[in-house]
Amino acid sequence: MVTFLRGVRRFFRVTPRSCFTNLLYASAALFTVTLVASQLSQDSVDNDNQNPQFDLHKPLQKLHDEQIRGLSANAAAEPASQRVLAAPAAATNDDLIAGQVYPKLVRNNFVPLNKIIHLDLKGAPYKPTFYNELFTFFNRLGLTGVLIEWEDMFPYTGKLADAINGNHYSMADIESILQSAKSHRLEVIPLVQTFGHLEWILKLPEFMELREDKRYPQVICFAADEAFKLIKQMVDEVAAVHKKFGMKRFHMGADEAFQVGFCNATLKRMAIDGSKERTILWHIARTAHYIKDTHNVDVLAWHDMFAHANGQDLRYYKMTDVIEPVLWSYAEDLDSYLPFSAWLALKPFKRVWGSSAIKGADGPMQYRSNPMHYIKNHESWVTQMNRAYQEFEVFEGLIITGWSRYDHLAIMTELLPVNLPTLAMSIETLNEARPLHGSYPWSTEMLQCDAKYEPGYVYGCRFPGRRVYELVNELFSQKTQFKKYIDSDYEFNGWLSVVARDYNFSSPMYVEKINQFVEYHLNPFERLETSLRQELAVIYFEDTVDEFILTYVSAELELLRKSAATIERIRQVGKFARRPFVKYPASKKTQEL
Repeated sequence: MVTFLRGVRRFFRVTPRSCFTNLLYASAALFTVTLVASQLSQDSVDNDNQNPQFDLHKPLQKLHDEQIRGLSANAAAEPASQRVLAAPAAATNDDLIAGQVYPKLVRNNFVPLNKIIHLDLKGAPYKPTFYNELFTFFNRLGLTGVLIEWEDMFPYTGKLADAINGNHYSMADIESILQSAKSHRLEVIPLVQTFGHLEWILKLPEFMELREDKRYPQVICFAADEAFKLIKQMVDEVAAVHKKFGMKRFHMGADEAFQVGFCNATLKRMAIDGSKERTILWHIARTAHYIKDTHNVDVLAWHDMFAHANGQDLRYYKMTDVIEPVLWSYAEDLDSYLPFSAWLALKPFKRVWGSSAIKGADGPMQYRSNPMHYIKNHESWVTQMNRAYQEFEVFEGLIITGWSRYDHLAIMTELLPVNLPTLAMSIETLNEARPLHGSYPWSTEMLQCDAKYEPGYVYGCRFPGRRVYELVNELFSQKTQFKKYIDSDYEFNGWLSVVARDYNFSSPMYVEKINQFVEYHLNPFERLETSLRQELAVIYFEDTVDEFILTYVSAELELLRKSAATIERIRQVGKFARRPFVKYPASKKTQEL
């Protein structure tokens, strides 16, 4: 083009022409220039369409898909011998996760950009009014999302309507919760169990025929058509409402399926696949494909049911195409429970997650604060992630679980407010990417109190449910004192025994002496029961309040109240039976029972 213009200029300069002739040549030259410029402009547009520029507002996966489609279209127009295969897409410093450049390193240590808190509603579900306060706090802590395990609190329809909790949320409640999360810039990932942990359904007589093992209501007979229909119904109903508020990911659960290979449908499927392990992959893969294809989301799954699968089987069932594994371990020393070989075994997957815990992983009957255990878990995760992220294209982030029960049939573990200080200190550990050795200035600022690393508690903090945190830990302190008393006091055990209670037989002098200690312990327990009921009722439904009191307060209350009543009877009776009078069982009828 430049050469052409130079020729035109030279022509006018060296060749004598009439004005009219020069005008004709000039018009022709202008037309030619316009035509060439137009063609060049169109070529530029075509090139831009084939090579889209990085757009911060366009999801990375969508951009990657468009690039692949463009490469495929070009390849179809080229001779096969000239085609060049594109290298697999890899995470680069241009990739963004949660709005930040990936990977994020602090002192050369990996920091997860997605930090998702898990809300487990199979125990101690919150009143709808509590979520806004909770989400505000999560936002302040820098969490990027919430993983909500609705379980029986979701208002399922059809056959499942008979299985849901009597206190289940209405659809208006669900939408209000999701809108609140969105307003607080928290991504919401729904979790629906699709394999094991389906006790909430299988415990009921009308669903017993769908059990994998008739003895246990844990795992569904997943290969049966009726079972898969039920799974799809749960997925579809939950996804439908989540889509209204934006749903990028869906967690299909699929952990701890302890019984496989018992029901007829599964046995038939195992004969086709050739092994129990391959049938497990078949079910997880087809469920993930259904979720991804139907709802256009990324699918997450707990890793333990395919942790030992070989790469060939993973590829055969196309697991690596549809699943982002979530490797979980809640131990203080991950190397003992989640060895590095577990990560290497899952290298066929390109994108992975980790999962830690801040409650519900310190024993099934733990109810008080023990921050040290969970913080050590996160310190260990810092080490694990720093090694593991380099083995995958993307280490998406960390899901911080908060289990309410070990399973649907177990008792309640720690209530969430009890461990919110633990959550803050765990996040500070992750952000600093190192152990902090008991010093948590950022957490102190977030909580407005000196966060305690060791077991114990402090007064005056500011976070959702702080009074529950104080009262529950005070309860633990009171229970500890009382247990020490009844285990060691020889007068209580010597003169207020089961014989004294059942037969009104003891020394009035000793029981009067014991009475002052009974009152000393009974009064605080009764005060705590009243205060706990009042504070728990702000956050939880009535049945949760009753279950907590029954599980963690009633034994001491009943023992002390019975002891007080026994003391009063013995003081009033004045006379006592001649031996022998003790019988056990008390009667033949009792013995038969």
